[in-house]
Amino acid sequence: MLSLPLGNVPTAPPILFIALTSLLGLIPDTAMKVFYDPGCLLHDPPYEILSGQLVPYFESPARARNIKHELESSPSFKIIGAEGDLDVLKYVRMVHNEDYIQYLRTAYQEWVEDGGDKSAVLPETFPHPKLTSVLPSEYNPDVKTLCPIAKAGFYCFDLSCPITEATYMAITASARAAISAAKSLTSSAKPSGPESSVFALSRPPGHHAGSSLCGGYCFFNNVAIAVRFLQDSHASTMSEGSNPQGEMLPIAILDIDYHHGNGTQEIFYSDGSVLYVSLHAQNDYPYFTGSTKEKGSGEGLNRNINFPLPRGTTDESYSSTLRSAASHIKHFNPAYLAVRCATAPALSPKASADLERDATSLGVDTYKDDPISDFKLTHACYGEIGRIIARLDKPTLFVMEGGYAVDALGSNVRAVLEGFEGTDA
Repeated sequence: MLSLPLGNVPTAPPILFIALTSLLGLIPDTAMKVFYDPGCLLHDPPYEILSGQLVPYFESPARARNIKHELESSPSFKIIGAEGDLDVLKYVRMVHNEDYIQYLRTAYQEWVEDGGDKSAVLPETFPHPKLTSVLPSEYNPDVKTLCPIAKAGFYCFDLSCPITEATYMAITASARAAISAAKSLTSSAKPSGPESSVFALSRPPGHHAGSSLCGGYCFFNNVAIAVRFLQDSHASTMSEGSNPQGEMLPIAILDIDYHHGNGTQEIFYSDGSVLYVSLHAQNDYPYFTGSTKEKGSGEGLNRNINFPLPRGTTDESYSSTLRSAASHIKHFNPAYLAVRCATAPALSPKASADLERDATSLGVDTYKDDPISDFKLTHACYGEIGRIIARLDKPTLFVMEGGYAVDALGSNVRAVLEGFEGTDA
């Protein structure tokens, strides 16, 4: 998936695997930085349950390997290792509840000690609203007293998030890559424009993960964590007294994954500092979110914009809808925000001037041959997607989300990024 931040916030650079072309001195200074942490490969469950069948896990390490191989073969990209000394949990805690984080850290060990299958933690019972409807509205179970199999259902909403012994290390590595990329943006020599944009090759993905809920292959919400890093980084650089109202740096997230980013929506639903725009399939996974009626609440009212599209959507209709989505982001600028202060808190001149960055949740499971999706986009469309995003002329953080046609995955991601950079001609 693809998410873009909007605002005056840059991001930080990582340092790890240098592609062969870089070692040969063939990568130009203008090459897009790609942040990657090999620890993301550790999450490798043997199976998931899909359509009632036990099937091999679609969100496999092969996805990241394919993308990395494709990008490091081109002089347009420079592979950089994620920063090892980042305080990843500091920013994870800005997005996810502490009890949820601790669950992900200890779930596998507790599961095995309780007699669960050693291959992975997988829920079998969920706290459905009708199951708990007779309980007091203020009822909140003491999660610490739940047995491991009950915890698995309490913190997960489907059967696509098996937790293995190495899952916690992998999701931390995935978040580290996203934060490293965001940090690179903040230190970019060029504070605006596509030239200062970066790609976080994060995996497992994140946009289905809510503040205390996993699902859809997602555990930590990488793009949300990167957004909070950008906002925190900006706040820490402001001089004392320059932001007396504590206004958050405005950031826009564009989600172009086939599936609705229910987790990202939930996290920012009442947050007026973040604009969330999503293009996704209608009446498809996660099935119960993503309608046009979901507009945000409180200070976040009208900061949540969904574009549900019919199954079978083709290149032309998708590109046209993306242009409409881009227009909402383009209007989310200092003048527009000042006009919108009737439905959201007014921004100070300083905060308005900082509205310069986008975050993009990049998913290419919109491809015609994707095994678990039903759009009909061709390879040619991905370059156009990149070009449409580039016309926003904002420093952009791309964060990897979905895409499961592994053989075509790397070339489709590369097409988006090269279309954005203007190097696909």
